[in-house]
Amino acid sequence: MTQSLEVPTKQFCIDWAVNGARGGRVRFTLSGQVSLLDGKRFYKIDGVLYIAEGSAYCREIGNPRLHVRRNGIEETGRQWGWETVSSRKSANRLCSMDGYFVRTGYWAPADRSIQLGIVAEYGLGRRRSHSQTATVRMTD
Repeated sequence: MTQSLEVPTKQFCIDWAVNGARGGRVRFTLSGQVSLLDGKRFYKIDGVLYIAEGSAYCREIGNPRLHVRRNGIEETGRQWGWETVSSRKSANRLCSMDGYFVRTGYWAPADRSIQLGIVAEYGLGRRRSHSQTATVRMTD
């Protein structure tokens, strides 16, 4: 089966800074692209999450485990609900290696946009912190 791109690939980028209790600051970047495949029946998100500034030894921000989440928006405004699209990586791990991910899924005729964001989980209770979101509009 050959997959063809029917809609141009759309780029996204989110910059998010996390401040630590002792004045440390780490800036994470999420960037990549979203495309529709096979006659607009499937979407593909291809991206990378990395530390862009201040490896500030992540202990200062509590060494959270980070992952990327996505949400879809239909023509009516109804949303699919947030879902994880990348594996959880500790901030210390991101100091030495970028977090690449690829996610594919079904794209219904009513779907219009995908929202993407970064989540940081702290401690045993998994207290969460969320970045702002990027909305990628795929169809008019």
